[in-house]
Amino acid sequence: MPVYERGYRPWEHSGHRARAPWWTIARRGIAEPLKSRRLLFLLAVAWVPAIVKGGILYFTFQMGELSRLIGGKWTDISPRGFLAYLGWQSPFVLILLAIIGSGLISRDRRENGLALYLSRPLGVRDYVLGKGAVIMFYYFAVTLLPVWALCLFGYLVTSGATGMQMLLLIPLQALAYCLVTGAGFTLVLLALSSIGQRTVFVALWWVLLYAGTDGLAQIMSLFSPGLQILNFPGQFLNAGIVFFGGEPLCEVPPAASLLVVLAYAALGAWVLRRRIKPVEVVA
Repeated sequence: MPVYERGYRPWEHSGHRARAPWWTIARRGIAEPLKSRRLLFLLAVAWVPAIVKGGILYFTFQMGELSRLIGGKWTDISPRGFLAYLGWQSPFVLILLAIIGSGLISRDRRENGLALYLSRPLGVRDYVLGKGAVIMFYYFAVTLLPVWALCLFGYLVTSGATGMQMLLLIPLQALAYCLVTGAGFTLVLLALSSIGQRTVFVALWWVLLYAGTDGLAQIMSLFSPGLQILNFPGQFLNAGIVFFGGEPLCEVPPAASLLVVLAYAALGAWVLRRRIKPVEVVA
């Protein structure tokens, strides 16, 4: 029908609530990387340790104690065993978050996209929440989801595990741990991304912070074991003892490591609050 033949029609409410602004950013940020075959391959590789652990659990149940001696920690289905698995996923967390998170804000700053974003009915909180949800999704994809899958598989193929432990307690412990550590990683990485405008430099800063402090702390701990607190990813893993229980992974008390993680998150939030503004005044 031609436009001039259409009469005036008042606005009619569709009856559907508008989607949250942050979800629009998050949905696009999650979907776009999944079009890359290289990223899909990396995600598949990140699940290899879970597949190996699942296979070892199956053969442990079939072959008995012999395979348990050969498998070592891979056969551990206690909460501490799943924390060890999360530690093995650390290289994938480093690489995947560098690829996904480095350009989330730096690209918007380089292309002056922040002014366009924030000129819409969108607040800074929605903007950060949408960008953060992207990183949290991929962090969960290589940490929380494999743990949940292993808990279900371990309950089905092993005889010593109880449903309460494998289907409720450990999944909840993993969820609480991944929420806290994922939020910490997310805020730190977004803060780095908000500081730089070149994605490659932000990725380099992230690798130096993640892998560089790990190596530096190993050297400094030779002089004082307490200096392991400088280990950025090590503090995130040691804080897991608060959730999963067991002996500390280093000389730093797990409660202190959890405070360090919360301090990293608070620092990241403070940087984001300072850096993300709709209009930048260039002196």
